[in-house]
Amino acid sequence: MILKKIACGLLCAAMLLAAGCGGVGTQTGGDKAYLQLTDAAGRQVSLAKKPERVVSLSPSYLSMIEAVGGTVVGRASSKVGKIPESMKSVPEVGMVYNINMEALVGLKPDLVLASKNQHDKFIPMLQSNKINVVEFDTQTFEDVKGTIKTLGDIYGTQDKAQKENELLDKQVAAVTSKLPKEKKRIVIMHATASAVTVEGSHSIAGCVSDILGFENVAAAALKGKPNRTPYSMETLVEQNPEIIFITSMGKPEEIENRLRTDFKNNPAWNSLPAVKAGRVYVLPEKLFLINPGLRYPEAVKFMAQQVYPEVFTNGK
Repeated sequence: MILKKIACGLLCAAMLLAAGCGGVGTQTGGDKAYLQLTDAAGRQVSLAKKPERVVSLSPSYLSMIEAVGGTVVGRASSKVGKIPESMKSVPEVGMVYNINMEALVGLKPDLVLASKNQHDKFIPMLQSNKINVVEFDTQTFEDVKGTIKTLGDIYGTQDKAQKENELLDKQVAAVTSKLPKEKKRIVIMHATASAVTVEGSHSIAGCVSDILGFENVAAAALKGKPNRTPYSMETLVEQNPEIIFITSMGKPEEIENRLRTDFKNNPAWNSLPAVKAGRVYVLPEKLFLINPGLRYPEAVKFMAQQVYPEVFTNGK
């Protein structure tokens, strides 16, 4: 009986380890499938054999795929982000938000890598064509490392995936180890042409601020709500953050008009100590709008440099 309990405990532990991080659980081997996993959308995916024709619907996955030694036969296009040199000549299947299904199916993929929420509408069409799909959610640093782990499982290059994750941890630690042991009170405002909201920990900027040990004063307003929520000037003045970060999406002139309408024309905005001291920082789209993937440590360093420029002399 004791031996049975021990065996059961070991089996449960193995199952938990197989779940991985970043919301995607994987289990390799077995008699019936090359790989079985639960993706970020909670879907059970079973791959009968190692994929040979993979299409990525998110350009942000490409550097991670390359890092684990994988290849793709098709990819989505994007105006933001960097395409690895080795993948620039790969056939394109439309923009990230407007996939050309005919072109995609024409590539005869045996696996499509998709983004949770962005590509949900395409899943039924892919399934009707008997094409396997794995959805990822890559907002946080742990999401990225979980994605890399799963890509290593997909391509059968687990050692490369592990080394890449260890390198990412080392690069982030090299930044955080330099910082003073203090908590800066911050807020992250997200501006579009139609609204200004605040971001929480499941956004890229929110995750980065957590890594740096900052206190997001909008965290209470986001409890039980989507990761972005409206935020009033009155609340901003009341909470009085030391630092204001701004992320944006859209045309710069339209965003500026929205910020001016909602905040900058309000005398209360100009009375904020953070505004008076010039501690309002705009975060670049390439690192904070779309997931930076392997450049996550660069995003961490960028935010840290805005707050502690004296720590990073000569860009180091």
